[in-house]
Amino acid sequence: MSEYSILVVDDEPDNFDVIEILLTSENYKLHYANSGEAAIAALDKFQPDVILLDLMMPGIDGIEVCKRINLMSEWSAVPIIMVTALTSREDLARCLAAGADDFVNKPVNGLELRARVNSMLRIKKQHDRIQSFSKLQRNNIHSLSNNLNEIRLDLAVGFPNEFNSPLSTIAENIEYLKQNIQNLSLPETLQLLESSDRSVAHLHTLTQKFWFYLQLIVDTPTPNRDDLSIPKSIIAQILKARFAGVPRPRDLTCEIEDAKLAVNVDLAEWLFNELFNYILDRYQTNLRLKIHGKIIDNAFHLSLSSFQDSHQNTPHSEISNFIQFKLSADENPELAIGLKIVKKIIEIYDGVFLMSGAEAEDLSIYVTLPLASAKIPTTETATISIQN
Repeated sequence: MSEYSILVVDDEPDNFDVIEILLTSENYKLHYANSGEAAIAALDKFQPDVILLDLMMPGIDGIEVCKRINLMSEWSAVPIIMVTALTSREDLARCLAAGADDFVNKPVNGLELRARVNSMLRIKKQHDRIQSFSKLQRNNIHSLSNNLNEIRLDLAVGFPNEFNSPLSTIAENIEYLKQNIQNLSLPETLQLLESSDRSVAHLHTLTQKFWFYLQLIVDTPTPNRDDLSIPKSIIAQILKARFAGVPRPRDLTCEIEDAKLAVNVDLAEWLFNELFNYILDRYQTNLRLKIHGKIIDNAFHLSLSSFQDSHQNTPHSEISNFIQFKLSADENPELAIGLKIVKKIIEIYDGVFLMSGAEAEDLSIYVTLPLASAKIPTTETATISIQN
């Protein structure tokens, strides 16, 4: 049971002693103030859940103290029980008008006092629940508003331009075919059709990523304690698919420790796919790429870095034979949307995302993700091998 804070305001210390005895059996933390001024000054210190306030006091009396407390927004919800020897309707009406919530008559009866304090604590507890729920709702509304503003900005500025490029290519190819079909050779016709086919595939990929990103924004998944994914396995599959049918370039090294992440496996696959797409699609000649995944301080730390290889003798990196270099993500809408997906998933799991380097050369990406409660027993570093 929680220990509630009760502030007793009375200019007679003996009255506090009586109340303390009457409430001894309850799990309350009692505080004492010998005047109305002292009570108001002590609110922040004692953080009362209920105030027992004597009506007749020198200086500012209980009526004035009650009025002042009710004018303070941070304390207006704290129930005030007036402790008074006055019983006339006019006096009780004045107390109610000042903001009092209940009364206890002097001499104080222990059974009545405990019943009224418990009643006020239930009211305070219910108020706190409502306030907590209201705050949660305000935070949710604020978060949703931010998400909607982000979507509105993407829809208004970013995504139309990104979809326009492949659509324009398809439209231009069709128009050219219509105008010149009689004069085009079969190879030229096939070339136009292949260009259109690539644009269709590009548009399809963009659409998939776009809708998945919107889904993350509008209906953000909630982390589940049963979420589980194994990064080493996912990354191995990504690299196998990326370099299917060809030897893995020697200038690409990948070392991933065994780990289980507290991340939904579908979201983990999206995350790692888009991370690797981002760095591999921006790869440049004469660069090396290193991928490291380690368990540090109960979290999984993944780093992807490309850097100039000063000892490389060949004029071109091996990996450049298989990867098309893009100067920046801004020139590739797929990479731009993919990076948004990565950041959003990492945000869902309270991870860390850091990136340095504007160009492909010396580009570094650093990510942390939470570990699942149970680890794979072995945590020795092992280089992922890709079987062709």
